Amino acid sequence: MDLMTPQNTTTTSTTTSTSTVLYRIGGGLLIAGPILTFAGMLTAPQQAADTTEAYVESLARNSTLTQVSALFLHYSNMTMALGLILAPLLIRGVRGRLLTLIGMLAAVLTMLNISGAVKDDWWRMVIGQTVPLDVAVRISDAVDSQALLAPWRATGMVGFLGLLLLYIGLSRAGVLGWWAPALYLVALVGMFTVPVSLTVIYGLTFTALFAPLAVLGVRAIQRTRLPRPTA
Repeated sequence: MDLMTPQNTTTTSTTTSTSTVLYRIGGGLLIAGPILTFAGMLTAPQQAADTTEAYVESLARNSTLTQVSALFLHYSNMTMALGLILAPLLIRGVRGRLLTLIGMLAAVLTMLNISGAVKDDWWRMVIGQTVPLDVAVRISDAVDSQALLAPWRATGMVGFLGLLLLYIGLSRAGVLGWWAPALYLVALVGMFTVPVSLTVIYGLTFTALFAPLAVLGVRAIQRTRLPRPTA
């Protein structure tokens, strides 16, 4: 008896079509995220040193670049966070699934959290332009030293660990190669060793943390082009 009635066939076709659209949207977001990240780092005003004074001074120096950079970084975090929800669905079987799921949740939490943190650039830019630099630095440091701000900022470390677990899980599952966690670790070390004054190099190093997500996005889109099983 053929169970594939016209109604069942239509339902299956609709489900497949919806999955295809979601995979393509998610894949596109994962590809766009690292590109927006690099654009945000590339347009960031050059910072002379890794200090509060140099940071505030760089933001206040060029209002246009500061705001453009902040917008790029905001939307890069948003696009990657939304696209990452797709990651566990790319795994077939159980190998690497739990690590990927835990890593995805941690990374998404951090990216959504950080997406709002870029508003810091606006108020630091304004105080850097309206009060003497030493006063602006004191205000900036005073805000950063607030006790209940620390837990919010601490999610950054959760996200760093989350991305590593995500890449390991996807590598164990065969969705990405082991180059992904290796590249991530190299880039993470670079984040603490490359001077922020080297804007392009520092930007490339930071973007490398998310580069495997672009490859993941390509894999997601490729998944929609696989031959569909016939009835």
